[in-house]
Amino acid sequence: MEIYYSVFFVITLAAGGGMLVKWLSETRFGTKSLESAGHRRNNMPYYFPFAVLFGWLLLTAIGSGAAESLTSKMTDWRQKFATFGVFFAIEVVVIFFIVNSAKIYFEDGLRGFGIKFKDIFRDLALAAAIFVSVWPLVIITLWAVVFIGTLIVGPEFEFEKNEGLVVLLEHKQLILRVLMVLFAAGLTPIFEELVFRGLLQTYMREGLGYGPWQSIFFASAIFAVLHPLMHLPAIFILSVAMGYAYEKSGSLLRPIFIHLLFNGTTIAFALLTT
Repeated sequence: MEIYYSVFFVITLAAGGGMLVKWLSETRFGTKSLESAGHRRNNMPYYFPFAVLFGWLLLTAIGSGAAESLTSKMTDWRQKFATFGVFFAIEVVVIFFIVNSAKIYFEDGLRGFGIKFKDIFRDLALAAAIFVSVWPLVIITLWAVVFIGTLIVGPEFEFEKNEGLVVLLEHKQLILRVLMVLFAAGLTPIFEELVFRGLLQTYMREGLGYGPWQSIFFASAIFAVLHPLMHLPAIFILSVAMGYAYEKSGSLLRPIFIHLLFNGTTIAFALLTT
């Protein structure tokens, strides 16, 4: 079975590399790709994206502490279920808050924010194409981190794993695994794209007047810093691709689909190869 995964992996990398090279040649290394990117007019307060971001971080810290305190005498998997259940609930509440705020702050409401269902299948197809194109860069970056880490630390170097993925792989309870898959591969991509692309990247471009690529890079840097250090280079590259998809299309569905594909693929490979 592993040989089929390897063949699929190699074919995907080759296809993605070819698509990326084609895009780079056609857009002069991306410099011409966002010349016609539209604006997202809004009257969002300058502090709003940061208030949402830090409010979420604060709620997560408080919720995590409360869950650990209340479940301290339970088994480990029940503690994890309670903690990630709290995270899940917090993200649902924040998503609801962002969506309702976008109706008020953005011209044309949710459509102006980028939630457009009219071209959902086109967004899905192009999101898949962007994901396949950026996948080789993500993989090469991850390999580079492992290679450099091994040179510095030695053979005992271990790549830091995502906490949610560790929980998913270490515990076999069905209810916990279902929660983790829904959380990591379903809810979190929606939540993070609303915050980092919808709010933060839009603020960088419309509020501070940065160009499309500058806004993408700034928002991606903040997004990457909030992930494990060893993941930072690869996550930054992926984030740039998602930011590009948002600026190019004006649709938040496109980066959400890319994010869903990345998280879903990561989880699928982890489960199938362990």
